[in-house]
Amino acid sequence: MLRLHKVIAFSTCLLLAACAGNRPATTPNPNDYVEIDNPYQTMSKDAPATIWVPRSSVEGAFVPRAGEVMKAGTEKIMQSGKQPSPQAQQGVPERQQTASAARAPSPPASRVAAAEEVVPPVKSRIALLEFGQNGLVPPLYEDLRHAAAGVLLDPAQVAFLAQYATIANQAEKGAFAKRLQQDYGANVVMYVTAPEGIVAGKTITCEVYDAMGGGLLRKLDAAIPPFAATDQTARDAAVAKALAGLTEKVRDLVALLPWYGRITAVEGNRAYIAAGREVGLRVGQVLKVYHDGKFVEGLGFAPGEQIGTLVVGGFVGPNGSFGVIKDGQGVRAADVVSVE
Repeated sequence: MLRLHKVIAFSTCLLLAACAGNRPATTPNPNDYVEIDNPYQTMSKDAPATIWVPRSSVEGAFVPRAGEVMKAGTEKIMQSGKQPSPQAQQGVPERQQTASAARAPSPPASRVAAAEEVVPPVKSRIALLEFGQNGLVPPLYEDLRHAAAGVLLDPAQVAFLAQYATIANQAEKGAFAKRLQQDYGANVVMYVTAPEGIVAGKTITCEVYDAMGGGLLRKLDAAIPPFAATDQTARDAAVAKALAGLTEKVRDLVALLPWYGRITAVEGNRAYIAAGREVGLRVGQVLKVYHDGKFVEGLGFAPGEQIGTLVVGGFVGPNGSFGVIKDGQGVRAADVVSVE
């Protein structure tokens, strides 16, 4: 009888150890076991008073019997419909799993906030005009569009307006650029030409003007690679290669330019702006308001005195918006706005 009870007690230890999870086949650590009252002692007076069980099987003061542990564990898994976690399969107590999860690193709040605050920049409006009859504007227009250099104005509109303007020198080019800003909201105007024609080794030139201030920002050149003069396909390929290089230079330059828009009308505390969804303005965006500004030679457009701010409240037409003046006085038509 004594041997039978010892077998029962030993079997109980094995079942409780199995419920604790699969352990690596290594030498047991005495600290991993604890001596408890024998749950089966009442079955025989000869049964041992205490037994040793895995420490992980003990929760509080209550020691479940092996059958109860197995049943409870099975019911919990069946109800959840999930497989035991890797930690549970390795014998890690649930409380320890919870503590490990609590200690798991999470992204810093500042990093999350910074990611949420990243917004696309407002785009510049670009106008193209060619001097000469080399057909440079259509392919350059397509290159700039695919390169996402900015919002491109319809070349036909620009060419139509140019018919009624004198554009022969730098001052006249600057004046026409400012007119394109007033009429079409242009930010950048590009005058493109092949001064010596489409000849291998010669250049295609692009003069980039600031439309807000009417000044020359940069003169960009691209060399025409060698090609057979009698081969039209080779000629077109050479021009395309030169324009691709010019497009890259223009894109990099425009990306460095700050965006400016202009107020077209003011009614009470509401101001209308000649820019909207097309260039990337968003409802709720805060804009700074300046009294006019000027072109600084060798640098670019510099806004005048800041007089207040306004918040974009909505859009008007295909590319217009309105904003509510939040602070500042004396906001008027022709004042300049920029993003915060």
